[in-house]
Amino acid sequence: MKISMINRNLNRYTWDHLMVSFWFIPLIMSAVAVLLAWMMYWADGHLALQNTRFIIAGGTTDVLRGILVAMATTILTTAGVVFTLLTLPLSTVAAQYGSRLLRIFLGDKITQFVLGMFVGTFVYCITAALIILPPQIQPEGPQITATFGMFLLLATFASLILLVQHISTMLQAPNIAAAAGIELMNVAQGEPRSEYQGDGKGDGDLAGQDFSKKSDGYQIFSKRTGYIKYIDPEYILTLTIDHDLVIRLLRKPGHFINAGMPIAIVWPADRIDEKLDKKIRDTFHLGNQRTPTQDVEYAVNQLSEMAVRAMSPAINDPFTAMNCLDYMIEGLVIFARRKGENPCIHDRDGRLRVIFDPVSFDELLNAAFNMLRHASCDNVEVLIHMLDGIGTIDLEMQSPEIHQKLLRHVRLIEEESKVGALIKEDRDAIRVKCESLQILGSYQ
Repeated sequence: MKISMINRNLNRYTWDHLMVSFWFIPLIMSAVAVLLAWMMYWADGHLALQNTRFIIAGGTTDVLRGILVAMATTILTTAGVVFTLLTLPLSTVAAQYGSRLLRIFLGDKITQFVLGMFVGTFVYCITAALIILPPQIQPEGPQITATFGMFLLLATFASLILLVQHISTMLQAPNIAAAAGIELMNVAQGEPRSEYQGDGKGDGDLAGQDFSKKSDGYQIFSKRTGYIKYIDPEYILTLTIDHDLVIRLLRKPGHFINAGMPIAIVWPADRIDEKLDKKIRDTFHLGNQRTPTQDVEYAVNQLSEMAVRAMSPAINDPFTAMNCLDYMIEGLVIFARRKGENPCIHDRDGRLRVIFDPVSFDELLNAAFNMLRHASCDNVEVLIHMLDGIGTIDLEMQSPEIHQKLLRHVRLIEEESKVGALIKEDRDAIRVKCESLQILGSYQ
């Protein structure tokens, strides 16, 4: 447990925060570029060169330094074109699909790699130019260093062509929906955590305690305002084991909390001091916006927002809405296949340690269908596609409980079709589809 406390900065939340940025990979590539510059300079001093067309032959240190500085200047000038190319998709994605989907573009690996190529090549050329010794000390110029910089320059311009091609395909709606869908499927699968089933035996002085009474426990209050982006479960479990506590989490990832709002209750109350209060409070990572790291509902909302915007009168793109529905249905199936998440976490000895409120399947169904159902009340194809998706979930799960939850949305879609501007034939088609879905529960 101590190891998880030390390494908690390497958790999934931190990794997601680093990867959804334009600076992390370029920073790594810049560090590699500095090392390459020193390695090439070392090679110049220890390797005997032969005349070849692939090596810049001859040249004093001043000449080769000038070549490296000129290449760095070229890269810096061309970088303006790259920034222009990146501004276009950012504005397009924000305007047409919603600003929440910008994280998908920010986390795109090809875009980060191309930025890293430009930054890394610039850093390499500048570093190589600075480490070259004066002619009085080193008469022969570093030919390998300068040649490698030239090859990096060629590779960087090749990556610019790759960026143009990638942006032209990435901005297509099906590809953006696919990227958001993959993110939903990843978070819907859940994350591994230390969970052990126990019967409550051996709980010591906590046995028989009623953990639903707030008055018996110590309440942890938030001192900040924002959305819960991540809750560190292993750190919480470590704290409970080290101090023999039981914690009930009152808020979950995605909730908005105000300063002074209770976020957790701890038993027994007499074991909590100011220092431990702060440690428990720090396990809640807050921010200005939600993230799909642990918030599967937000991952559904990303696709739902894209679909709702596609059905707006200004865009009127039902095909994009249906693409989003396909990925939402797949994500819902993956989530529903998970075994019922136990709201209690026990330690290895079977002692109750953490109680939380898991995300329910009903919440995800509402996030997927409610707003899109309203926005699509005048489009029969989207409504039928939504019903087909519900039928897919029903057939995949074959669960009477899930069937009843799905039937609620089937009825809502049918009622929504009656208030839209649909002709009688379209309404009849939706009614027939709804009737067929109601009898799918024959496996009960």
